[in-house]
Amino acid sequence: MNKKPLVFIVILNFNSYTETLRCLDSVLNIDYDNYKVIVVDNNSNDNSVEVLSQNTNKFTLLTNTTNLGYAHGNNIGIEYALKHDPEYVCILNNDVEVERDFLSKIISYMETNKGVGIAGPCICDFNDRDKIQSVGANINLFTGLAQAKGKNTPYSSLTDKTLSVDYLGGACFVARTEVFKEIGLIPEMYFLFFEETEFCLKAKRAGFNLICVADSKIFHKQSATISKYKGLSYFFLNRNRIVFMRRNAKAYHKIVFSLYLMIETVGRMFIKKEPISIFKTYLAGLRADISNIDMEEVNKFFR
Repeated sequence: MNKKPLVFIVILNFNSYTETLRCLDSVLNIDYDNYKVIVVDNNSNDNSVEVLSQNTNKFTLLTNTTNLGYAHGNNIGIEYALKHDPEYVCILNNDVEVERDFLSKIISYMETNKGVGIAGPCICDFNDRDKIQSVGANINLFTGLAQAKGKNTPYSSLTDKTLSVDYLGGACFVARTEVFKEIGLIPEMYFLFFEETEFCLKAKRAGFNLICVADSKIFHKQSATISKYKGLSYFFLNRNRIVFMRRNAKAYHKIVFSLYLMIETVGRMFIKKEPISIFKTYLAGLRADISNIDMEEVNKFFR
């Protein structure tokens, strides 16, 4: 009898089956022996479904008929997983490569530390593998940002095996099923960016600890799919920062945030030469329905 807890790994694909297959090559060779893989195709318009269907003896392929964003796509996989009673669900970006023991190290830690609701690996750069992209972050509701720990520092200089954080990046995190039952699925109204920030914040507020298990390691290409669509990342990073604050901050946070944002924006315009159109993204965030996705706004980037 297999005593290791059952883990479902959810991988989202959108017009990037080559990345997904590369990711699967590493995932299907990990040393953990009680896991299942779900690939969710988020309404790709290339031949992703046809290609991925050739390998469904190794994983379950789910297909969406509409692309409603990162959270919705992953939630399809999470809902499927939860029907099969796993102890854990792992969300994994398709533009990563994992080390063979990445999952066993995380699950071992979570099994020993039952107060940890969400844990993640150290995320390193895909090309420069000693450079850290993320070991988690602390969420600052006065600035509306998740302040990254260890970014761009050498992995070889990392001394802490575990780090307590407020936020773990969506490239990879592992959550107990109890977390989803307590706080629900990943919020879908953002379409892209800040959805995992809110999910982590809600988990923290519900009393779950979030930990980066630093000796677990994956390698991330960073926005390999998103970069194909001009302006998409810039718009939603700025818009959704406003939406995130509207949904999660208290009044005193919002007052400080408004002042901070104005000063920051002036600095960005003068130092980084960002266009005045940045204010349009803020206005979009102020006008946004904070409970629903505006697909008309989204579709402007996919025409």
